[in-house]
Amino acid sequence: MLKCIYLYCLLSVASLILNGCNKFDKEEPVPSYIRISKVNLICDSITQGSSQNKITDIWVNIDGNKQGTYEIPTIFPIIAEGKHNLILRAGIKVNGISTSRIIFPFYNQISIDTNFIPENKLNITPTFTYIPETQFAWLENFQNNGFTLDKTSKSDTLLYIENDSVNTNQKYGVFYIDTARKTFQYKSTEKYYLQSNGSAIFLELDYQCDYPFSIGVIINKLTLSIETPIIYINPHPQSFNHIYIDLSYIVSQNTDALNYNIFFGSTLDDGYNKGEVKIDNIKLIHF
Repeated sequence: MLKCIYLYCLLSVASLILNGCNKFDKEEPVPSYIRISKVNLICDSITQGSSQNKITDIWVNIDGNKQGTYEIPTIFPIIAEGKHNLILRAGIKVNGISTSRIIFPFYNQISIDTNFIPENKLNITPTFTYIPETQFAWLENFQNNGFTLDKTSKSDTLLYIENDSVNTNQKYGVFYIDTARKTFQYKSTEKYYLQSNGSAIFLELDYQCDYPFSIGVIINKLTLSIETPIIYINPHPQSFNHIYIDLSYIVSQNTDALNYNIFFGSTLDDGYNKGEVKIDNIKLIHF
């Protein structure tokens, strides 16, 4: 009896080993690869403004199924072979926050029918555009003699137009604050009607600063105006940085607003001697 039990156990172990070997013997799929080193944005400079952007991510679908989201530059594997449809969408960081990544709704998606070959690398440089439904409510690039911003009663300093030191054909707006002139605030000359139906509304701009400043909206209602900061920008002195500021929520919460101004402002705190803020390529966009 003991011999039978021993033989049974021995056969069972052998069977498990053989089954395990069969599993390891299965061929693993060989991926192909996609490399995206950079992306481009094409704009009509007259009607859509600058092509400056900060597309940080690519959202990828294959045959309608989500493949993944990848930070640019990237190279990623595709477990697929033969002809497939590839969809690429541009991703951004909302308000410059790394944990708030979305597909930017105003850029087009790119559809590519391609043939995936195992071990091959497909190099793609996506070129995005604004979709036709995008409405450009406000464009300001400071290229003209004047600009579409007005000084508020809070401001004791001015906004100036200066030439870029590298590209002298390009201009930007800049303000300076110091111990004698501590406060800057300018608002958009025009008041903008923005629908409070929850649709996407974004303010884009480039900035370079060695001192914090705020960006917000002035909510104009029937009997009063409410100044509401949306974001506080930290110093970024080395170069211009592009940012996408989401105005959708604040607008959706103010269904009784008549219209809005956009404002930029900063006040020098005690203990600081001066501050400098440059802004450029402002866009207010919505559907």
